Order: sequence, then C-alpha cells, then structure tokens
Amino acid sequence: MRPKLYFTVDSDRDANIPIPGNVAAGSIDRGSGTGPRFSSSERGMAILADLLDDIGVRGTFFLEGRTAEMTECSVLAGHCIGLHGYDHEDLTGAETGVVPDVGAVLRRGFEAVSDRVMCPTCFRAPYMAVNEGILEVVRGLGITADSSLYTPVGGSTAPYDIGGMTEYPVPKRKDPSGKTIAAYLWPMHEGRRVPSDYIHMAEGLSHMVLATHTWHMVETRDRGAMGDSWVRDNTDRVRQVIEGILDLGFEPCVVGR
Repeated sequence: MRPKLYFTVDSDRDANIPIPGNVAAGSIDRGSGTGPRFSSSERGMAILADLLDDIGVRGTFFLEGRTAEMTECSVLAGHCIGLHGYDHEDLTGAETGVVPDVGAVLRRGFEAVSDRVMCPTCFRAPYMAVNEGILEVVRGLGITADSSLYTPVGGSTAPYDIGGMTEYPVPKRKDPSGKTIAAYLWPMHEGRRVPSDYIHMAEGLSHMVLATHTWHMVETRDRGAMGDSWVRDNTDRVRQVIEGILDLGFEPCVVGR
C-alpha cells in the first residue's frame, strides 16, 4: 500500500494572534492596530488553490467562519473543506484567559462555512488547542474527522479512532541536527527551514499530514508583507515540498476521505 500525503491549510485571518481577555483573535499590528485583517489570507488562498490545481492535488482547507465570510472562497471548488472555528478562538482559554461558549462558536463557524463554501466534513482547532469537550461538540455537528493533535514520529503516523472520530495527526520528529521539526511549513515561510527538511521528514512514514496557512504564502510574522519575487520563491518552495514527497511514492489524499 502506498504511503499517503494529506496537504492541509489553515485558512484564517492574517498573522493571527490571541488577544488576552478577548474571545476573537486579532492580527499582528502592522500600524493599524490588532483588528483582524484578511487580505493576505485571501491572496494566499488563491495562490495555494492554483498551485494545488496545477499539481493535480486536492487539499484540505480548514476555514474560519469569519474568513469564509470576508474572502472570495470560490477558488476552493473541488477541495476538501474543514472547520477552524469562527474567529480563530482559543477554545480552551489557555492563551486568552477566556473560555468561549464552544458550542455557540463552533455552530456559528459551521453555519458560516456551510453558507459560503460547503458543509465542512473535518475539523482543526485554532492553535491546535483541543480537548475532549471540544471534540464532543465537533462530533455533534456531524463532523467525523479531526486534525488537531501532534504525534511524535517513532510510532505510527496513521489515522486512528478518537471517541468515534478519526484523528489525522500532524507528525513531529527530530531532524539530523537534533532539532524538533513539525510538519507545519511556517518555519520555511519565515526562512528558517528549506524544502528538503520536510521531504526528508516524510521518508519512511506511512502517512504525512502536512500543514500551512493561507496568509503565510504572502506575509511573514517577523517581516510583514512579502515582495512579489519573495512570494514567487515561497510558492516554489511549497511546490518543491509537495512534489518531493509525491516523488517518494506518496498518494495525495484529503482528511476524512
């Protein structure tokens, strides 16, 4: 059986940050305050959709409800759609000190994504912060697949049952230098890793859940908006990662299918 690659995308507000005392997340202040911005996310969504369509790979896009309302999501036709909260809420309250009404938040997000795109079939918690109570609410929405947990490489990276749902874990492992690498591409977008790091990470795995953010295609946390040449280089690096893993014999799949 061929190993499987799941390319997943968190489609959320630009450079999101938790705001202490607030349920809703904001965006890093670029001179206009920490209110949420969506322009980088919308642009990055289109870039990723075009890239995946060109490669012939279906992605799994975990959409915030608010982002679905504020951006043009028609580019996601044909891709798998998941739920990512409504306002990128810290559902556990660990970062903000405020525990939201999880049921109300996720129902609002579910309805927004359903209205703007399609009914989400899978879930990823903002900040990868999840517990059994949150997953119980998710199951109540009819969602049967989750990808909110990490798993250390050394054991199986395959999907597994988690209380009646199927968990698609994001792998972590040590690289040859002994540093931890997770299958999130943000360090590469920030110039801290190269495509070969993720290709080597996939070697020997039976399942690889790879993740990125829409906004990170055109904006970094550290240095702000990317120039056009940087965006092209950044997009090419994502292509190199995906094609490099596919060249290892991986079959492209979507979460929950």
